[in-house]
Amino acid sequence: MSDLNVKTALRRPHLAEHIARSIEAEIVSGRLQAGDRLPTEHFLSESFGVSRNVVREAIASLRAQGLIVSRQGAGAFVTIRESEAVPRVSLNLLQGDVDVRNMFEVRAALESQAAALAASKANARQRQQIASAVERMQNLEAPTAETVSADLDFHRAVAAASGNPYLATMIGTILEPMRLLIAAAFSRPGPVFGKMPMAARHEHAVILQAITDGKPAAARDAMGQHIVNAASRFGYDITYT
Repeated sequence: MSDLNVKTALRRPHLAEHIARSIEAEIVSGRLQAGDRLPTEHFLSESFGVSRNVVREAIASLRAQGLIVSRQGAGAFVTIRESEAVPRVSLNLLQGDVDVRNMFEVRAALESQAAALAASKANARQRQQIASAVERMQNLEAPTAETVSADLDFHRAVAAASGNPYLATMIGTILEPMRLLIAAAFSRPGPVFGKMPMAARHEHAVILQAITDGKPAAARDAMGQHIVNAASRFGYDITYT
């Protein structure tokens, strides 16, 4: 997500320090808490307008300070201190539970196909339901529980417009368990997480346009990329083909 509320440092020697200080501020403020997973290197590099090597330098600096711990194959996490009690739900949803990665991968496969079918089959009423969910997100100035509901309703509406009730049922089953994950991320202000709802709104609008225009390939790609981007914002690198 490239529209985060960050100020890109102009001189190369200070780029990594700039990013490290921004993330440290999130930790100090409590917006990032012990056990929370950081977004992916790709997400951070695009958000701050720097290379992945610069992001790695920033993470290394935070790790040296004891603020971040990196886990091979899992990502980077705010350090858990023995004296801090971290709710189990926070760890499950934000620390990198393999089930969440699996859900994102399944969503990318199923929802991209649903979007393609919706572009071919959706009737006027179904397109309006999809558009209504996008409009509800656009009209809300600050993220609320309704923002999350509008987000999930958008994906359900696309699935329903596919014309395949089995596909719609499978997608609906996967979506609801992610409500708390989405709500936790959308509720966080600050330079790392604060623009997530805005990015989701924009990506939804792109998908809606492709469906409205009756372009299955564009709708498939837009939805697949949206799920990949969403996973990246939550700290998961997945692929869509």
